[in-house]
Amino acid sequence: MDQQRSVEAWMRELEQKFAERGYSRRDFVKVAGALGLSGVLVACGDVRPQTQQGKQAGNTNSIYSIHDADGLQWPKTTVPEPTSPVQLSVSHAWDATFMARQQQFDQLFTKRHPNITINAENTPWNNYLQKYLAQAAGGTLPDIMYTHYSWIQQFITQGIPLSLNTYIAKQPDFNMADFTKPSMGFYKHKGQLYAVAYDCGPVVLFYNKDLFDKAGMKYPDASWTLDTLKQAAIKLTSGDSHNRIYGLASLPTPASANIAPPFLFPFGARYVNEDQTKSLIDQPEAIEAMQWWMEIQLKHNAAPGLAEQQAMQQQQTDEFTAGRAAMAYNGSWITPGLRQNASFKWDIAPCPKGPKAQSTSAEGSGYLISKSGQHNDAAWIYLNEYLSSVGQQFMWGMTGRGSPARSSAWDSYLKSSFAPSGAKNILDALNNYGSNEVLYLPATPKVVNAAQPIWDRVVNGQLGVADGLKQVKQQIDPLLAQNAGLR
Repeated sequence: MDQQRSVEAWMRELEQKFAERGYSRRDFVKVAGALGLSGVLVACGDVRPQTQQGKQAGNTNSIYSIHDADGLQWPKTTVPEPTSPVQLSVSHAWDATFMARQQQFDQLFTKRHPNITINAENTPWNNYLQKYLAQAAGGTLPDIMYTHYSWIQQFITQGIPLSLNTYIAKQPDFNMADFTKPSMGFYKHKGQLYAVAYDCGPVVLFYNKDLFDKAGMKYPDASWTLDTLKQAAIKLTSGDSHNRIYGLASLPTPASANIAPPFLFPFGARYVNEDQTKSLIDQPEAIEAMQWWMEIQLKHNAAPGLAEQQAMQQQQTDEFTAGRAAMAYNGSWITPGLRQNASFKWDIAPCPKGPKAQSTSAEGSGYLISKSGQHNDAAWIYLNEYLSSVGQQFMWGMTGRGSPARSSAWDSYLKSSFAPSGAKNILDALNNYGSNEVLYLPATPKVVNAAQPIWDRVVNGQLGVADGLKQVKQQIDPLLAQNAGLR
């Protein structure tokens, strides 16, 4: 009984720490469930256990060949090799198919470095942040960690990552100039770099060739404007509520960190100011832009409503992947899922031009070295090879995973048999009209959570667009103010 009480006290202390950092009770419950502490929550008065998420079993079967690495020249890291055995823990958030490729890399790496072994942890993306924030609170983290662009500044303020400046300065062939322009800006703070990007991809326009062919319509191309997109979405919509085909799979929401470049910038509007300390979502240009987008659903029923979106989420899919939408704005990173799950022909088109600009967001993910790790030098040996040009070619180029952060890895992607025929439109968007002006400072998760219930009412037709945007601003301005001095 005393032991149970001490655990309960620890749980209450941990919950208090989460609350101090702006997380909700729901977030805390998810973390506790992921850690297998549901029984303690019951004792503390909460009866909402979650399924425990563990490591994925090893799987050497892969649609990718390990011989893709034949002939690759791996960089020579300036850090000395460990003279005694070292085990590195590395956390990922891969799907099962791609985890097999990860295991290939680790197998090749340990052959090159016999004193280093790898303990790979793989966690579903939706559970990743909560899991590792809890581990950080407990003082135990992997040596190397995956990070999303919208998490890294939060990790930095909590002292999780190690600055990589010294390691990079001693690595003459690291070549920072090789990274695509939008890819590395998220990971810097006060002159220090805390993570290295492995990918940076734009939001682009996906389209279902079969539905366009059935309607006798030409595919989207570089001549399209947003008005062309809207008219096509309306024309491509058909069927009743039970078998409806939508013209556009989803619409912009303020509950998204990357809403501004693809959906607001084309109208000359912004979501927040440059410092991300104040919302501009209630300004006339932003209201006009969001009303334009929401007409597609609210007036023409050419995009799914909230109930339809939630039904798709319960099925772990979306309208476009399920073949129930002709077009979708989405990140270039969804192409592997479409290859595996879509039962129709699809491709990628340029983002249509708006009345003020052609624009889209460019964001991605990276890896960091944990400051609390015990083997920082060995971790750098791994990270330097993993995110080198040949590492990015092997992991994300040759596999068609797409949008490698290094420019020199793009040729391997474009030549990959897994890449879509419109892959060049991804690179064009990234280089010519992609913007990394998205929400990524520490207040971002709280901003997204605060905006969501308000915008759900707009999508349901219970609240007007302008009033909804004004309420969003009222809720998120105090949260954005917490970003002051961080950019």
